[in-house]
Amino acid sequence: MNIVTKLYLLGVLLFLLNSCSQPAKKQASEEQLTLSPLKYAHSFELQNGDDFKLLKIFSTGGEGASYESFKLVPAAKIKERQPGVIPIPCKRIICLSSTQLTYFFALDNIENIVAINSSRHLYHEGMNKKIKAGLVKRVGKEGHFNTELIASLNPDVIFVSPFKSGGYDALKSLGFNLVPMAAYEEETPLGRAEWIKMIAAFTNQEEKADSIFKGVANRYESLKERAAKVKKRPTIFSGKMRSGTWYVPGGDSFYAHYFKDAGAEYIFKDDRKAAYPLDFESVYSTAANCDYWRILLPDPVGYNKTSMLSEDPRYGDFKAFKENHVFACNIRQKPYYEQNAMKPDVILADYIHFLHPSLLPDHQPEFYELLK
Repeated sequence: MNIVTKLYLLGVLLFLLNSCSQPAKKQASEEQLTLSPLKYAHSFELQNGDDFKLLKIFSTGGEGASYESFKLVPAAKIKERQPGVIPIPCKRIICLSSTQLTYFFALDNIENIVAINSSRHLYHEGMNKKIKAGLVKRVGKEGHFNTELIASLNPDVIFVSPFKSGGYDALKSLGFNLVPMAAYEEETPLGRAEWIKMIAAFTNQEEKADSIFKGVANRYESLKERAAKVKKRPTIFSGKMRSGTWYVPGGDSFYAHYFKDAGAEYIFKDDRKAAYPLDFESVYSTAANCDYWRILLPDPVGYNKTSMLSEDPRYGDFKAFKENHVFACNIRQKPYYEQNAMKPDVILADYIHFLHPSLLPDHQPEFYELLK
């Protein structure tokens, strides 16, 4: 064997040894991460390292889906801005949807929010005071962001809605980290509520978030267990016409889970997870004899059954309407969108109060009320 052949074989051997060692090093690195336990949420994953946190947000929820990842690192360890690397605790936070604020409100932490998209229909007293004082800016809605103002605020993180995209490219081009808030991809009320643990990772409030969520989950599960024992499950349907179309929650949707947990039978039985459009006749043929009717309203204060009939006299033909079993939440009067994600136990209690009055006779509904 000549010297050339020996050197060639030695090179091959070293290559193979090096190749075999790489997975072991990678595995050792991965073993240093501990997965934060989640019981209900499926659209994000949080892993903890010795001096950082690794956040994955899935586009469709669950393992195997595509995802975006972010590395959360103590601010003192970051020397310059890097894509996908976020300093924690975040000191300059922008929320581009009011639904994201609910988690900060629950954590009692709004001090580091420097901007929101809009203050329209915002009820939180502390946030409104900060906006009035100029401490929190309004940067506009999708497609109409004030990019110059956002750039001047120099945010550590911008929370965005994954269901909207207008204007996000301009924000990305400025080098800011855009974290999609995908809680609304969760299929259950407690799944959405558990996203408080994701937000807490950015503010170093994990213990507080765990405690808050545990209380919410325990109350929800207790109410669900009580409703599961009812002998009669009343039927229910949801929504009303909007611009000539009735959007019906799917039979395996977020709201369908709520109705089931409240001890009701949702009348639209299918395996759809999202809402879908139907005409009036299709809804009426299925729900005309339903016991209860649930509606979420964005209508003027004082909206009532007379208002419904002025929109469409055919509403009066539904059994639930005739028997005064229409309960609604008007977002012009109630802080539904800025609170609902972290109050599933309260909303479930509201539902049970109307569907099974004898189960919660002393409950005072917080979001919903019977239409007069």
